[in-house]
Amino acid sequence: MALQSSGQIKMSELNTEFGLAEDRQLSLKDASDGTVATINTANASTDRPDGTAPHAISEFYSYNHALSPTQYYWDLSNDIKWDTATDKPLQSTTEDFSASLWIRPQWTATDLNLIIFDLTPSGTTSTANRLFLQYDYGLNRLIARYRSASVNFDRQWALHSNNSATGTGTSSANYWTSSNRGNANSDGFVNLTLTYDGSQSTAAAAFKIYWNGSELTSTAASNNGSRSNMTLDELTFCGNDHNTGGSRIADYMYMHMWDKLLTSGNISSIYNSGTPISASDAGLSTDLIFGDTSESVPSVNAADDSGNYDFASANSQSVVSL
Repeated sequence: MALQSSGQIKMSELNTEFGLAEDRQLSLKDASDGTVATINTANASTDRPDGTAPHAISEFYSYNHALSPTQYYWDLSNDIKWDTATDKPLQSTTEDFSASLWIRPQWTATDLNLIIFDLTPSGTTSTANRLFLQYDYGLNRLIARYRSASVNFDRQWALHSNNSATGTGTSSANYWTSSNRGNANSDGFVNLTLTYDGSQSTAAAAFKIYWNGSELTSTAASNNGSRSNMTLDELTFCGNDHNTGGSRIADYMYMHMWDKLLTSGNISSIYNSGTPISASDAGLSTDLIFGDTSESVPSVNAADDSGNYDFASANSQSVVSL
């Protein structure tokens, strides 16, 4: 609970705010400079001590030690893009890959094929070479597809066949929509994490997907076409560049990609019991090739969190706070 915004603050109240014994001996210096407990910077600068002498107890007016950081998300009805990757994902057919993002369906119960994310060669509208994650509304499936030279290598998961994880329902008519988000966090967001093991010869073994840290294990279909090398340097979210029918209204936040396989422990860390966090805060900065934790729309050519991609286009989309 936050401290009062005016009047007298007692040292015992500071102890209580920090979660310490009320009668613990406490100096104002140790309280102010983070010696006792790291100052929570989720508070506005005017609502927390500045940590420098001279220290004043009035600097703690409105301070809330348990305050959660403000979360920001992309409010999308169209696609957003990054491009010109230096370290391109999947530079060979045997290179591993992982992606994690938070998504909140805002689409209605109408047919659509939502491309959740799409990795493509820059400057082409060809569908011959791509790696993408799709929600197919008609089939009620998530589809992860490595498509090279127009040949498909993919795994598909029906949400209704994995209801213990998705919570969307057991019928093929229980579509994933704004009115049926399934198992989601308190803000309605679902964490999806996809891994691709390039050493596997079948798509069912190569691709795994996790819904809020729980693996979807029931496969609806798979294709094991041959794979060839691709140059994937453009990244699109909420993009129907190649499938133009249907609604694309969805909210996105904390999107990340790595050129390695995430372990089950890594996936648990990035899920973080339902609270979105950055790859850095999850201890997963190694081999990070894309990260977006935007608090506002980036400028064109601004680097992503990993420094690997440049921002290309917001397509009139916005970033807002929860």
